[in-house]
Amino acid sequence: MDQRPGEESRDGLTGVLMKDSAETRIISRMWEKRKGTLFLCNVNDMKRINEQYGHLMGDECLKQAARILSYMICADDVLGRRSGDQFMIYMPDCRDERQAEDASKRFNNRFRTSGGKVGDKIPLSATVVWALQTPADTWPELLARADGEMERELADMESAWKQSPRSRDRYIRDVKQVRKELAEQIRKPGAYCRDYETFKGIYRFLARGIIRSGQKACVILITVVNEEGGSPWLKEKDTLMKQLGSQIEAALRIGDVYTRYSSSQYLLLVINTTERQADKIAERIREQFLASREGNDVLIHNCYELQPAQISKGADGGSEKITKEQRT
Repeated sequence: MDQRPGEESRDGLTGVLMKDSAETRIISRMWEKRKGTLFLCNVNDMKRINEQYGHLMGDECLKQAARILSYMICADDVLGRRSGDQFMIYMPDCRDERQAEDASKRFNNRFRTSGGKVGDKIPLSATVVWALQTPADTWPELLARADGEMERELADMESAWKQSPRSRDRYIRDVKQVRKELAEQIRKPGAYCRDYETFKGIYRFLARGIIRSGQKACVILITVVNEEGGSPWLKEKDTLMKQLGSQIEAALRIGDVYTRYSSSQYLLLVINTTERQADKIAERIREQFLASREGNDVLIHNCYELQPAQISKGADGGSEKITKEQRT
């Protein structure tokens, strides 16, 4: 005998019966009718959807799947959520293979139509299998046959996916989208100006890369000072720094990066450059700056060659520098 509606538990996300309540109702229907069909509906690609679009969007997909299935069942049918991405439907009036096959096609077709799309960008699809009930069937026996069908269907799908490059087109589209989102449209030649925190991240990433590549890079600190070696007047400082920033951008290459370090200083990170070459770059910037100025402000600079990142040796604060000999 069925449980009263008030005693049945429903899935908090989708609103359909939870597994235990659905099984209780299905067993009752099986004893009453002695014949029917159990359908299992597996929502495809939920792992990929959760990873690519986030779990909130994945939840919306499951809600939409539950709504699609709810619209397609009759009052005497039983719909429940069996697991994270799988639903079960028992239809007591579906009693032969032709009816079961037709119902399975209707489920699949409904998922392929516009009703099976979430957020205008995630098309839903489902794998639907079925098992006909015989008068002697117990619930575990009927469920085991349906599970066997689902395992075979999913295995066949995976095999076809591996053999057909076309089935991986959606992942190629993902790569193209990532490439489009990450690519930079360079509007003019010159160095890459970033805020200090971003500059620091690039610096550290490059220092890590030097461990393997041995690539050379230099850091240059350029400071604007007056002829006494002090800081320029506040009212002139912003104008001076904007002028200097434009000259630094033009003097460096596209692969270099710089940032405003303080109110009167810039930090430059120049790639494939020795300290001697860095000195020449700084001197060239200084000459351009002085040529465009009538005042008494001057530039001073300090530079050093970027060293490989150091690997921490232990909790005592010691560190170990990886040398070229150790790498080889």
